[in-house]
Amino acid sequence: MKKVILFITGIIIISNAIVFIVNELSHNHDDSVSLTDYEQQLVSLTQNCEPLECRIIDDFNRLDKHEYSENIKAIAESIRPILAYPNGPKIGIAILNIVFENGSFSCDDKLYFLDKISTLKYKDNDLFGMIDPILSYIKIANESGDDFKIASGELSLALAISYFKEYEFSNNIIEEIIYSDKSNDWYRLKNQARLSFAENKLAMNKPQDALNMLEMVKPHQASYTEEDWRDYYIYTLGLKAEAYTHLGQLEQASQCLSVAKEELEKDQLRLLLGKDTLVSVAEFQLSFRKKDFLYIEEKKEELLSIVDQDNQARYAKIVYNTLFDYYHQTNNISELYDINHRYYALIDKRQNNYYQLLISNKLKQSENDHLSDDHEKTMFFLKISFSVLMLISILLFFTIVRIKYLNIENFTDPLTNCLNRRKFNIDYEKSAKIEHDFLILDIDNFKAINDNYGHDFGDEILVKVASALIRILGREYKCYRIGGEEFVVIFDTSNKTRSIDIAENIRRAIEALVWDNGISITISGGLSRFSPDKNTYKAADELLYNAKRSTKNLIVNDLELS
Repeated sequence: MKKVILFITGIIIISNAIVFIVNELSHNHDDSVSLTDYEQQLVSLTQNCEPLECRIIDDFNRLDKHEYSENIKAIAESIRPILAYPNGPKIGIAILNIVFENGSFSCDDKLYFLDKISTLKYKDNDLFGMIDPILSYIKIANESGDDFKIASGELSLALAISYFKEYEFSNNIIEEIIYSDKSNDWYRLKNQARLSFAENKLAMNKPQDALNMLEMVKPHQASYTEEDWRDYYIYTLGLKAEAYTHLGQLEQASQCLSVAKEELEKDQLRLLLGKDTLVSVAEFQLSFRKKDFLYIEEKKEELLSIVDQDNQARYAKIVYNTLFDYYHQTNNISELYDINHRYYALIDKRQNNYYQLLISNKLKQSENDHLSDDHEKTMFFLKISFSVLMLISILLFFTIVRIKYLNIENFTDPLTNCLNRRKFNIDYEKSAKIEHDFLILDIDNFKAINDNYGHDFGDEILVKVASALIRILGREYKCYRIGGEEFVVIFDTSNKTRSIDIAENIRRAIEALVWDNGISITISGGLSRFSPDKNTYKAADELLYNAKRSTKNLIVNDLELS
């Protein structure tokens, strides 16, 4: 049912996107807002500005128009101190557009303006608005024939597309960029591309691919100042920490974050946007995996307030998913409900804002071009279609939330927080037809332990064993409790070595658990590989039986025979 809902959502969004694209292609109009509009906007911003904002506007207004071309960099840099102010980005956008439209500038100057305007649009949460200056940048760069500028524009476009969660499309653009030589500028651009590519891979839940790419982000002494490289180094460490956490390599993740925080203390210029947030989000995610619940409670509101305002939807997803897992594991259903409600309210708010900004941008473009009657009808249809889409999206989100709550209750084992037998039956039916490895685990001598130490201790064993399983498997694979002391893992992978290694890691982790009464708890398991003529469940169960008849505390597999 959930897939059907998501499919319908996708069809609606794609249909509206097609309407939008057809509308753009069928009407050749100027994409810039008129100069008068920006001048009026700057005047209106002076009515409600902070002292520093007002001073910067006044300083700009004192300049004669013929002085603009002589003070390009100074004008752009004058905006930097107010970027964190509520109206700072809007003031910057208005000022730069007034300058841009009021003089005759070189190709490099135009590209400089467009790059700054696009960045300010991002800071102003106008993700749709930043596309136009990027496309104009690419157009001018192509006209200039400068390969480096063309590649820079294409990378900026890839970044903008990733903000809309089109990570695969973004990486396709990055992979198509042609790197012409080995100069310092090109070296820096390659590192930027590698960071973006790795971040997209993390968003696509491919941490190993991300790590492989991050290993290629290296310093090049001639290409960076110390402060400049520190930005890239911190960002690389933050992404590595996130990848290691996904892979369950928590010690490596901790080391990366420790170095990143040391470097942040030395940081002065903060040239790269978002690295502070990245490090904080990665540390929050790692704290859950390390069971540092005090840190989760201490930092959750601070991080929620940050990611609720940040354009990076990926950060919000990480923080909220970490809290979903935290409340789920601690069986705090009330907080789980509240955080789900807050998350989908955030998504709905952002979706609503995006539609409003998109419609606003298109209306401004249309007014500047003195719309024809036909164009007015098209714009009216566009507004109506997006309004309908908004309403449908709200309904769908509430439906998905309701389904998610039902899944939590219907598919979760209440004692261990693993998935239950019902969910296993559904997932195994799907997996049975495709390549997979099947692991079944059984706690050794569990009946005797229950009889000798009581069911309360038996329950404690089940909870601690399940927690160890969940910690080792992370989010890559699911753990099911299918019987009293039986657990199952389905590896939807073709890497038999990885399946064997994970199974052994689980066995060793359970053996290493410490118990108050000093006894030793072990598990045995059977691990079987898919083949078209074999039922892996039955095959793994037979291998488990062989392990039980042997020494116990053993994983028997048939993968090494395949």
